[in-house]
Amino acid sequence: MMELERAGSECSEATSFIQLAVPFHGFLGLREEVVEGKTLYLIDFCENHVGNPLIRTFHGGILASFSEVVAATHLARSLGMIELPACSTLTFDYLRPAFAGTICALPHIVRAGKRITTVSVQLRMGEKLVCIGRFLFPVGLKSLGGKAGGASDS
Repeated sequence: MMELERAGSECSEATSFIQLAVPFHGFLGLREEVVEGKTLYLIDFCENHVGNPLIRTFHGGILASFSEVVAATHLARSLGMIELPACSTLTFDYLRPAFAGTICALPHIVRAGKRITTVSVQLRMGEKLVCIGRFLFPVGLKSLGGKAGGASDS
């Protein structure tokens, strides 16, 4: 598991970034803003993110990776964890091309069960929905102080 820390970014000049203890997360160039009490996670296009150089779109792997980091960060903060949980399963739907610009990620905990928590992340460019990701984490009520876990309580 990875610990949260703040640092700079390789892809943007903005000063308010969240960067995790993994070099790839710095490569993504994550930043966050609080608007009306909600944390928004943002990523700005840079040349390292190019999927199609002819039309200057984000690479799909960058979008999926960004969403997974946002889902894990949102879950860790919501549960008061000091380490990021590992995603066990993801489903990612690409709805339209993500052209050069700023993408905003909006995470939402769909369900926190005994053993699995589902987090949904919408990626938007302005008002347009670009992608939707659903991430399953083997983190449940045990993280909330409740009973969960072994085969004896199935």
